[in-house]
Amino acid sequence: MVERDRDFTSSAFIQKDNKILLLNHKKLEKWLPPGGHIEEGETPEEAAVREAKEETGYKIRVVDPFEKINELEETENLPKPININLHEIKNEHYHCDFAYMAKVVDKDEATHSEEHLGVKWFSKDDINSEDFEIPRNVVETALKILD
Repeated sequence: MVERDRDFTSSAFIQKDNKILLLNHKKLEKWLPPGGHIEEGETPEEAAVREAKEETGYKIRVVDPFEKINELEETENLPKPININLHEIKNEHYHCDFAYMAKVVDKDEATHSEEHLGVKWFSKDDINSEDFEIPRNVVETALKILD
């Protein structure tokens, strides 16, 4: 097996009024959901919630799109991602991203807004439009949520 340089990340597909919030990523020059690296000690869900708040100011609640399994007293079932994606960032460096569905709970000021060039609520038509640079995996995940 070939060893790859990988980081684990989480993202949040925030849904409101049948639209998905994406941000215009400064470095990658693409429209992406808010997200970033999972910090030590965080679950992927916690990282998605933190990153969404830092980048957009939105406090979110992750939504489990699948049926919940009854929890046992000694365990906790975490919300399931809507998608898990492995993609190359640059020169053999990969991100393994846990993508979650989420709903808005509240709004504050974003603390890391310098990481993007703006945010936009995308309708299904916007996502399907060629007017925006949106990676195919983001398009497919967003449309899965909006359907």
